[in-house]
Amino acid sequence: MNTARRRDDSGAYTRFRSNRFCKEGGKWFFLTREGTMEGPFDYRAAAELRLADYIKVMTSGLMPTDCDLSILPLDPSKPN
Repeated sequence: MNTARRRDDSGAYTRFRSNRFCKEGGKWFFLTREGTMEGPFDYRAAAELRLADYIKVMTSGLMPTDCDLSILPLDPSKPN
């Protein structure tokens, strides 16, 4: 599935950015310094809490900062 947007796509699309947070399709995400977009979250407060956890993990020294891993919410509907 191609998720890239076309330049001429003028459909309804909401994206609000404030610092590291943005809202797309009614869901909240946060952007990391590592270049990942984490989410979705139903509420901005949930995204803020997960960002705090993400920062704790990344600054703990337990995870290399140059890795491609991200902290993703578990989706029980998808098999491993």
